[in-house]
Amino acid sequence: MGWSECQESSGDPEPDCRDAWLLRQIEALETLADQRCALILEVLREKALDLQTDYTEAMLRERRTCQPSERGRIGLRVRTATTSAPGMFQIEWYRVQGKQRTKYLRRGKDKHGRPRMQYSLASFGRLTSWEEALILHYEPQCARLRALLHHIGQLRRDLHPLTVEARALVALGEPDQDAEVEIEGGRIR
Repeated sequence: MGWSECQESSGDPEPDCRDAWLLRQIEALETLADQRCALILEVLREKALDLQTDYTEAMLRERRTCQPSERGRIGLRVRTATTSAPGMFQIEWYRVQGKQRTKYLRRGKDKHGRPRMQYSLASFGRLTSWEEALILHYEPQCARLRALLHHIGQLRRDLHPLTVEARALVALGEPDQDAEVEIEGGRIR
């Protein structure tokens, strides 16, 4: 039901009708945004997994042609973000340290103290020339995906308070037109 239909059914714009309509619209907006974000995240995850697969295949091809000392130790992983909203994931680089140990590399922070979207080449430490070439090829694509993930997360975080505030507004209700307000010494009683 649109706002005009709400007005027509009641004859005049009653506060209850207007509040109910407003709350329904905001809740529908949040639901739609969550549904669309979930669909977008599925596609982004597939793209990230494709990048991971492409990097791994290229890395393995290069490793086969190198001496054992030049085989490299950098990998790329797509992991589910356990502490975030549903569908969120992380795209991270790691260094192999021994047979079954890995160390995730730090992206560092920007000038405002927020995590960077892109790893700097210095984050990787010592690299073989072929690893550096692969990283320079794949990391910008990973950084774009991280930026999109960040914006989707921000959209979700910003939209939730909208619904909370709308519910609080409706709970307050309309001021009583017959109530008298006394102002005494700058204070409302």
